[in-house]
Amino acid sequence: MPTNQSVTLVKGTVPDGTCFGSVSELYNTFVDLTTAYVNGAYSLFNYGDTEPSAADRDKPWIRTDGGYPDRLYVYYDGYWIAKHPVPASGSERRIWAGTTADLLSYEAPGNSSSTATAYTGPFWEVDTALSAKFLVGAGTFANGTVVNVNGTGGSDEITLTSGQLPDHQHKGKAYYKASGGTAGSDASGLTDNLAHENSGHTTSTGYTNSIAAAGVLTTETVGGDNDPITNLPPYYGVYFIKRTARIYYTP
Repeated sequence: MPTNQSVTLVKGTVPDGTCFGSVSELYNTFVDLTTAYVNGAYSLFNYGDTEPSAADRDKPWIRTDGGYPDRLYVYYDGYWIAKHPVPASGSERRIWAGTTADLLSYEAPGNSSSTATAYTGPFWEVDTALSAKFLVGAGTFANGTVVNVNGTGGSDEITLTSGQLPDHQHKGKAYYKASGGTAGSDASGLTDNLAHENSGHTTSTGYTNSIAAAGVLTTETVGGDNDPITNLPPYYGVYFIKRTARIYYTP
């Protein structure tokens, strides 16, 4: 503030018929009707917790809350207003871990309406385009997939195809059905043997027979339903929020 500023006093008009019971009353009348202006290119300010009177709406209000500085307001269009630093309906996003009910009053104390105007309502709302979505930086994956800004992709479940399975082997049980047995043996049953010949097999009981049939007996079957599998990593749920159309703070 400049020093040695001069003050201009503008006298008022004492109404006709004004009576004074004392010199002190006369003095107070003169003071009350006198307006003082500080010369120079700057304005005076309102300051404090209390909303300025209608007569002081031509001056900015440095608002305090419990004695602590809040922000600078000016009176416009019927409201004391201060512009929010994040542009309304802009591209900025924030993370919100509270409830949607509490979100209505985030940066808007006391608000319970979900409708936003330039001066009233919530400052933030849930960005439903990001609901149940993971965020990834725009760019190109190693497999060549391009991710653009606001692009989408991926799946929370996948179904594997045979071409996606690694090389593998299944254990089975070899069998043969013998015929033409000797030494009184019963050669009509199935005999487990992983090292038999196609013919002329000699059993441990000393008889010889030939192979009537051979193959691999399946002992267990798994899978086959092609059910999708979960493709989600561990997660923690939050809301992604965006600015509404509200522009100004109002105390």
